[in-house]
Order: sequence, then structure tokens, then C-alpha cells
Amino acid sequence: RMIPFLEKSVAANKPFLAVLWFHTPHLPVLAAPEQRAKFARYTEKQQHYWGALTALDEQMGRLRRELRRLDVHRNTMLWYASDNGPEGDAEGPDWPGTAGPWRGRKRSLFEGGVRVPGILEWPGRVTPGQVTGMACSTQDYYPTVLDVLGFHMDKQPEPIDGLSLVPLLESKLKERPHPIAFETMGNTRGSPALTLIENRYKLLSSLNGKDDLLFDLRDDPGETRNLAGSMPDRVRAMTETLRTWRTSCSDSNQGKDYRD
Repeated sequence: RMIPFLEKSVAANKPFLAVLWFHTPHLPVLAAPEQRAKFARYTEKQQHYWGALTALDEQMGRLRRELRRLDVHRNTMLWYASDNGPEGDAEGPDWPGTAGPWRGRKRSLFEGGVRVPGILEWPGRVTPGQVTGMACSTQDYYPTVLDVLGFHMDKQPEPIDGLSLVPLLESKLKERPHPIAFETMGNTRGSPALTLIENRYKLLSSLNGKDDLLFDLRDDPGETRNLAGSMPDRVRAMTETLRTWRTSCSDSNQGKDYRD
């Protein structure tokens, strides 16, 4: 469905926006026999897992080839990101996904639950091989696209959580001027339910004044040393920012930000 849509848009000389949600590797994880066969030496669950990822990789390659065949790849932003860390409580035959060196997994707000690879391919504007250590988010896509199209965020009436990444792509930005916040529900696999990532420092909190966690992601990326007790001023400031963000989300959910 994606490829005919691209063909039709290009034939009509119309700009296009397409969002492609792959199911892989969300449960249930299933792979076709030809993909599973490449991993025959592993358990059945591992065969399905790695086979499904292989199929996803093949289809991303198919999409990239199509953009090149239509000769629109240079002026097309192609973004890729996973939505969260791997399922399961620990890596193993039943849960093959890995969070690498990061603590936590899916549903957790430790880095293993929220830090995922993010890739942008845009040959006309971005030199291949660039890497940034600045945390970015899918919430940055919207303001980035608006910026590229010439719309400036200071003219937008609604609150915007994300920021334009154009300065980052132009090597003019090394740290976020605004933090990234998350809230989760249900089983958090041991983390508090809210977090605020403010470049070097990360606060995890339930906003109840108890069990706050503060980590220095630069010196302690594995989140092993809680600095909350030794940096109370930073905890208070980040807690206030997190409260403000949460109130803003509640206002948005209730329609209080709406402008006719």
C-alpha cells in the first residue's frame, strides 16, 4: 500500500507524508519459514524473533529502493525508530531482545525501556554517518517538519513538547533546550512512573516525595548511582518541571489548549 501511494504522489508532483507502523517485533512475534530458516540453530522463539526482524529490515530496504527508483530520495526525510525497549524481564531464549548496556526493558522508564536507536536518512541535507549523543524523541518530528517547511514554532498557539532538530542537523545544537518527559502506567518493572531527561541528568519520580531517583547519564549511563540525596536542589527543580509538564498534558487531554 505504501509503494502505490508513493508512486501516485510522485506522478502527481505532490509532496507526501507517510507513516508506516511495523508490527515487528511486538507480540505475537511470527516469522515466515524463509526468514526462520536463517536461524535454524536457535530455539523456535528466537527463530521467530530474529526472522521477524530480518523481514522488517528487508522491507525497509524495499522502501529505500523505491524512493531511489522514483528519484525522490534526496529530498525525502526517512525517519526510523523503535517505540520502546525489548519485551520481557530479562534477555534469554524466551525473550531474545536486548537493551544492550542500559538498565530496564519495555514498560520501564529506565534507559533500557525508553532509549532506542533513532535514524534519519535525508541525502539532500544530511551527510551519512553523522552521530549525535543528544537525546531526541518522536515528538520532535512534528516541529522539525514544520521548521523545514518554513513554519516557526513561536507562531504556534498550542503547547509543543518537542523541538525542531534542524539546528542539530546543521551542527548548531549539542544539548536540548527543553527536556523530554515520559509517564507510564501499569507494570513499570521497578521504575517510578514518571521521568524527566534533562540532557546530562535524569529524574525518575512518582511525584509523592518518596523514592526519587536522580542519575548522571554522562558518567553513569547504566543508572546505578542514585544522586537524589546529594543533589536536592536539582531534584526540586526537575520535579517542578515534571509537575508543570504533567499539568500541561492534563490540560491538553481535557481540551483546555484548544484554539478556535
